[in-house]
Amino acid sequence: MEVYCKGIARIRHASSGEIFKVEAEDLDWDAVGGDERQMGPEIHYEAVVDHPELGELTWGLWEYPVGIENYHNTDVGRHELVEDFDYGLEHGEQEPDDWLDYEAPSNPYRVFMDSYHHTGDLLADHGGYRGDHLVNRMIFSHQVTALEAYLGDTLLNEVMGDKAAMQRLIDQDEDLGKKKFTLSEVSKEPALVERKVREHLRSVMFHNLKKVDVLYNIALGVRILNLASDKASLFKAVLLRHDCVHRNGFDKEGKEIDVFTKAFVQETANLIKTFVEEIQNAVQGRPS
Repeated sequence: MEVYCKGIARIRHASSGEIFKVEAEDLDWDAVGGDERQMGPEIHYEAVVDHPELGELTWGLWEYPVGIENYHNTDVGRHELVEDFDYGLEHGEQEPDDWLDYEAPSNPYRVFMDSYHHTGDLLADHGGYRGDHLVNRMIFSHQVTALEAYLGDTLLNEVMGDKAAMQRLIDQDEDLGKKKFTLSEVSKEPALVERKVREHLRSVMFHNLKKVDVLYNIALGVRILNLASDKASLFKAVLLRHDCVHRNGFDKEGKEIDVFTKAFVQETANLIKTFVEEIQNAVQGRPS
């Protein structure tokens, strides 16, 4: 499930009356949080534009339950929204690409641990003590990326190697369950279902921990967020990585983020490592 955004937004300035245009390509959507509700997690997607004349403009979209667009909101402050984008949750078929044929490593846990030790050495040897140090920020971003890679590769391996887990995902995941195939398609490609499941898993945004928690629970019976010792810090790490990657270490107000001290980066690495170890134990310990 992804957010689509089409067209142009036109906004009239509150003082001058001038109408400004914002292109859909200017928006960078990301999952920024959510809450646990009766039917599962509610996921909040957001795109923020810092316009030179209009100031901060925000588009928000809420997914609840998983796969359903519950609400969306556009905030242009004191200005007037003349015309908005067409935006919402994308349910359509995605175009295939080489990434969807990606083969996960056979041991994602070992890959993650190698990354943990390597980045720890880099931090010790080349990191700085200031919270705005570039190397610290790069190492921090990689640590969160390594978590995402572990989550994605582990789920992919487990599902593709366990027909029961794959069937649970097909039965309970809305995107997979609604796919329809003709007998002709199935006869021409016996592994069609497996390929579609693989493509679907490769398309998931694994930084969206609440959604990943749902997928792990459906397929493997493991609630990964219940294994986290500090969920708030994990969610914060994901958001900070977004600011590092998409805003070059600045928040949406344009203020430089200076929390990336050596101690903070190492503490986050240790938190992620403990989280991964707990998930690995739960996944390996589940009934076969």
